[in-house]
Amino acid sequence: MESKSLKTLQLLEAIAADKPTSQRELSDVLQISLGLVNSFIRRLVKKGYCKVTTIPKNRVKYILTPAGAMEKTRLTYEYISSSYHYFKAAQNRLENLYAELVNEGANRVVFYGVGELADIALISMAGTDIRLIDIVDPAKEGEIYANFVVKAVSRLKKTDFDALLITAVDNHEAVLNKIKGIGVPPDKIRFF
Repeated sequence: MESKSLKTLQLLEAIAADKPTSQRELSDVLQISLGLVNSFIRRLVKKGYCKVTTIPKNRVKYILTPAGAMEKTRLTYEYISSSYHYFKAAQNRLENLYAELVNEGANRVVFYGVGELADIALISMAGTDIRLIDIVDPAKEGEIYANFVVKAVSRLKKTDFDALLITAVDNHEAVLNKIKGIGVPPDKIRFF
């Protein structure tokens, strides 16, 4: 799903919540500029997806129209469909990676990164001979994930593992530099 459609969906959901919300509050929630919120709202009004009414204290209230409710439903379906296809593609890549690891005799895996990719990697692990033995993530150190206490990256020096699966979403170059700085052999590092 493209970013514009996602922001439109988020804006329609905020309007459907039926709270008097200012454009500044919408800007903060959607993490877009105030001018862009204004532009989105004008477009939604022009298309008949919402109405603007005045409420006391010089404020406005946005009301979702039936056409807006239908558009919100359509965009929600599009978002779910897009997310499902992303999930299935990632799951297929992981199944191939896990089969490759098993063929190499590697079954003890450590995840680097807690988040959506780690969730997919963990779900895809079911029914394989791959075993998660530890999780490292400098931003989540000390938190609990999948019954593991998330460790510092330095933990990799003390852990006996066959493969380090990068499940972090952002900044792969910095992740690689950190891992290589600790002395993890490049042949143990895997992306999916």
